[in-house]
Amino acid sequence: MTLTRMEPVSGLPWTVIRGDRRTVMTELGRAHAEQIAAWRELPGWAGLVERATEPDGPGHDVFDAVVASSRRLLPVESQELEWLAAGAGVPAAELWAVNLRGDLGRDGTGCSDLCTAAAGRVLMGHNEDGDAELADLVRLVTLRIDGDPTVTVVWYPGMLPANSFVTTSAGLSFGMDHVPVGVSFTGGAGRHLVARHAQRQADGRAARTVLETLPCAGGFAFDLADGPGGRADLIENAAGRVASAGAAGEPGAEPLHHTNHLLLLDGRREGLAVDPADPWLAESRTRRRRLVRAAADHRLDPSQTPAAASSAERLAAALRSDGVLNRRPGIWTFATAVADPAADRIWLQGKGAPWTGVLSAFAAGERISCA
Repeated sequence: MTLTRMEPVSGLPWTVIRGDRRTVMTELGRAHAEQIAAWRELPGWAGLVERATEPDGPGHDVFDAVVASSRRLLPVESQELEWLAAGAGVPAAELWAVNLRGDLGRDGTGCSDLCTAAAGRVLMGHNEDGDAELADLVRLVTLRIDGDPTVTVVWYPGMLPANSFVTTSAGLSFGMDHVPVGVSFTGGAGRHLVARHAQRQADGRAARTVLETLPCAGGFAFDLADGPGGRADLIENAAGRVASAGAAGEPGAEPLHHTNHLLLLDGRREGLAVDPADPWLAESRTRRRRLVRAAADHRLDPSQTPAAASSAERLAAALRSDGVLNRRPGIWTFATAVADPAADRIWLQGKGAPWTGVLSAFAAGERISCA
């Protein structure tokens, strides 16, 4: 096992860990025990744990059922989560509670995705949003696990590295947006574990199959950019129901946009419906309208933009435009990432200045900057 502390990228600390699965996941927890402990001291962590584990809590029965279903459907990812807990010296039940936060009920809002695909060229961008109190904890990790594609993740210490922006040595990039569901599907797996399983696949077809056939207990919208396949897919997997839309289109095709409400699945259906007066639902719809407008303003057609750097920067500008970039205590944009597989470039901005690097190197845990 080797652990390397990389030079930060745009203010985001970066750790690369290599070795067998058990060693890497245990060391991930051990090396970041201080950051995990800092999150455990915040009120939000305690609230998630109490909701899930208190015997009389509102999510207790659902929690037990989803943990059992996750272990049955995804034993490898379930074991990874428990090794992470062991390394950090945290009760496994607490990490399960935090990682199932969107599978047990409402999980606030946050994250925006924007993706274009034309003439075999894909551009995918993601805003990673969450509670502002976590801003100093979010960082980058790269897992180089024997036998798996290498993954680099915008990571919350304590989460299974899977639920944010992820890019892999298989040429795949993922963005995940929380979508609420009215009733959890207790026969499904935790959405973070489903994401992690998809990100471990060797190609885009296998990753799409995972996301379209393995049910989430809660809800995620998965934005998948398949560089080798030259296509993008938006897959909503929510409470046992799945719908998808692809974009491997012609010049002038509309970008795929997503925020935090269902677009492909009928969000009014029993089990999926949330209160139409929910303020977070209104916020998500407003943010998506602004994202659609910003994408149009920045003329996001990759086939019509000859310079790769210009394309990524335009997409990033749309994601960081007024009303899309979040700067409020309950919803804060920690990082914006744009993957351009055809040009082998990544554009990333965290707390610091924007950085552009070689995407394939970044996915493999190597820091190669571009001019």
